[in-house]
Amino acid sequence: MNYFELVEPEAVMPLALRLLETYGLRGEKRKFLLFQVMILWEMLMIVIPKIFLGYRSQDLVIRGLSELLFQLHIMIRICISAWHRFKFEGLVAIIRRVYKKICSSEGDSTMKADLLNFNAMINKQCKGYFLYIMGCVSLFTVAPLFQSLGKFITNRRGNATEKEEYITMMEQEFYGLDIRGNFSHYLIYVALGSIAFFTSASFFAVTGVIMNCGVRYTMSMFRLIVVRLNKLHELPEQHIREELRETINLHVDALRCVKILEKIANVAMVIQIVDCVLIWISMILYMRNNLSVDAISLMVLFVVLTGETYALCDLLTQLTNESLAVTRAIIDCQWYSLPLDIQKSLSFVLFRAQRKEGITAAKFFFMDVERFGRVAQTSYSIYVVLKDYL
Repeated sequence: MNYFELVEPEAVMPLALRLLETYGLRGEKRKFLLFQVMILWEMLMIVIPKIFLGYRSQDLVIRGLSELLFQLHIMIRICISAWHRFKFEGLVAIIRRVYKKICSSEGDSTMKADLLNFNAMINKQCKGYFLYIMGCVSLFTVAPLFQSLGKFITNRRGNATEKEEYITMMEQEFYGLDIRGNFSHYLIYVALGSIAFFTSASFFAVTGVIMNCGVRYTMSMFRLIVVRLNKLHELPEQHIREELRETINLHVDALRCVKILEKIANVAMVIQIVDCVLIWISMILYMRNNLSVDAISLMVLFVVLTGETYALCDLLTQLTNESLAVTRAIIDCQWYSLPLDIQKSLSFVLFRAQRKEGITAAKFFFMDVERFGRVAQTSYSIYVVLKDYL
């Protein structure tokens, strides 16, 4: 488990950067070839069979399409992250510069201790999230395998009145192999497909870790601004101007981080919203009439997608609130007792801090918990209309 350990307490998002390097999205250019190979493998094992090899019956088309949408959702997210990987390096550089200054010998010891505790907490959260996703895909892969193994033993003993079909991880055909009737073909499918499923899950987890780290580190910068503003009136007059200049620079850096995150994620956010609506509706339509062991894998996808989308919206709500907290900190910092030139500088910061900051869905609307509720309500409304026609 050394891979997940926080070796350097002052390091900025070490696990996220380690994961990016592992999957070919950071480091030497030749490492990027590994990422391309993994994307190609997913296409061959999941996407192409689902699109071109058809389904056993019309009843299973909804399940197959919902799984396909979920897979395409993951691939689009990781490809967007790959496209913007250099922008993410810029975000990391800004945060490193801020942290290096605070953790230096001249920095505030209280702030330094808070940052070290924050680093340890974020590392634990990202580790837990990554292992949670990999645990879900293990259930997704292992449960059908054990069920099929039980059916194979039953078929071999001749206890079944008729030969039972083996359960696949996803609803798909596999290049002419009889993966539901021939156990050898089934094992080939599991061996080759499992690599693609675990790769896809790790891509899902990596994009989640990147977003979580980027947003939380940006939130920590806004918190540092609030702490500094709260202490501003306690400083000697000869130190106030220097401290205010540092605070303003920190606010500028925090806003730059938000802008970088917005550029990286705004397209991915609108895709996530659209995919959530389509996937939720298709999954519910299938599980409404097919709630059996065959639907376990689909239920795992449903729980993972819903939980991840809600957690993301909640996190982005916190980001907006932290940026607006700077406004309250300026109002409460006893600005009226400060020199006139300091008051004027604070008024400019106040004007800028009142603007709502956050991550949008292609600049149409801000992503937050309220938006998640509206999306869920819209999905249910569409489902109510469609259920009588399908």
